[in-house]
Amino acid sequence: MPETQRSWLSLLGFFAVITLGSSLIFAAVFAGVTAVIAGGGSAQASDDQQVDPIVPAQTFSGIITDSHCTARHVDTKSSAAECTRMCVSIGSKYFLVNGDKNYEITGDPAQISQLAGQRVKVTGALAAGRIKVTSATALVADSITPSNI
Repeated sequence: MPETQRSWLSLLGFFAVITLGSSLIFAAVFAGVTAVIAGGGSAQASDDQQVDPIVPAQTFSGIITDSHCTARHVDTKSSAAECTRMCVSIGSKYFLVNGDKNYEITGDPAQISQLAGQRVKVTGALAAGRIKVTSATALVADSITPSNI
């Protein structure tokens, strides 16, 4: 009789080890698939900067500011450009403001930063309140021709 009990215990132990091992393998495979899918999201974010060929480009004008301050900058000691750059550096998004219309803008961050706080003309595709900027030009107040950046 002790021989039979030992074989049952051995069999139960064997199945416990197999179940635990297969659970660990399943968890590792699931974690790997999740990492691959999450890694694909960053590739999608870089593709987001490209303009959708189906959406036609439009031209917008306004002042480049940020989502925190919009038309009225909180920091009165800094210029509009400095305030915009500071707010963006701590997490705000670039915005194009023209009267009561506000659009988030995406594109070349260096170009947008250079034009921060200025009245500009941007060309890009508008989708869901966001303009994907393909070109931006500063409008010079005392000149007829704009300066290209």
